[in-house]
Amino acid sequence: MSSPTTPGGQETAPELLTVAAAHAGLRADVFLARELPYLSRTRVKQKIQTGETLLNGHRYASSTRLREGDRITLTWRGAPQGGSLKDMEILYEDEILLALNKPAGIASHPMGRIQADTVVQFARQLYAARIRESLDRGDTSFYPRLVNRLDRFTSGIVLLAKTREAMHAMQAMVTSRRISKGYVALVEGIVSETRGRIDLALGPDPRSLVRVKMAPREDGLPSVTEYVVLKRLRSHTLLAVSPVTGRQHQIRVHMAAIGHPVFGDLLYKDEQLFIDSMQGNRSAGFLPRRHCLHAETLRFDHPLTGVPVTIRAPLPPDFLRIVAELG
Repeated sequence: MSSPTTPGGQETAPELLTVAAAHAGLRADVFLARELPYLSRTRVKQKIQTGETLLNGHRYASSTRLREGDRITLTWRGAPQGGSLKDMEILYEDEILLALNKPAGIASHPMGRIQADTVVQFARQLYAARIRESLDRGDTSFYPRLVNRLDRFTSGIVLLAKTREAMHAMQAMVTSRRISKGYVALVEGIVSETRGRIDLALGPDPRSLVRVKMAPREDGLPSVTEYVVLKRLRSHTLLAVSPVTGRQHQIRVHMAAIGHPVFGDLLYKDEQLFIDSMQGNRSAGFLPRRHCLHAETLRFDHPLTGVPVTIRAPLPPDFLRIVAELG
């Protein structure tokens, strides 16, 4: 079951669920969590509380017990701009792990105004039948979760763990830095050094109007990024980038801090321009509708077999087109 949204994110016609005899007596939130396994339990409750879902045409509580024949309607809002779930490519899959190639414009998970058509929801839709079967057995361990996240306008590899045990194992690998990530970044200006290392602690930017913005801070978390020049263009540089640590927006903040912001990254180039663009006023039309940052490789030893795994996502056509235009 997919969430019916328009490309621009407007609300579409309601979706209808009818309660079968086998599910009579279930709490409304339990029923919806079973029918919509690609939504988190928190999001299910939010949909009930905000009236995005109605029971027989009326608002209701999460604890409401359902009866056979009850009709629940759902509306969907907030589809992301600039990408499409139909473009999602499976790069790697086994019994416990799934790696997807996320296009720029797709959010990794529901957040803020974006509550539909995200990577995590795509994965849960993919395994909806198996999730429902597991829930019917009283087993909640099979439920795909994000191992890593990418910013909405960054493309590339997103890894998910299918089970609770796999998630714990992958989280331990992340904490101990046993997962190696490789990015390609197109940055503004000509980077003079062939290779470099940026060691700047990061934390929330106290001066910013944007809640998620980060900044170099002496009291921040240790953050290290290494890079190698791949190609120098007329006024831009293509880099291979390896984050040694994994802080929020790390590559974007570090590159801006040395005077080479990622091309297309409004937040760390001009905050007011970013705010204007989020409000639909993208006045600087020459900027691409994506960050020129791509998660290209992921390497780790498989948590079950110990066998080395390498996952690759080739540079997408829109990224290559921008490089060609600027070269």
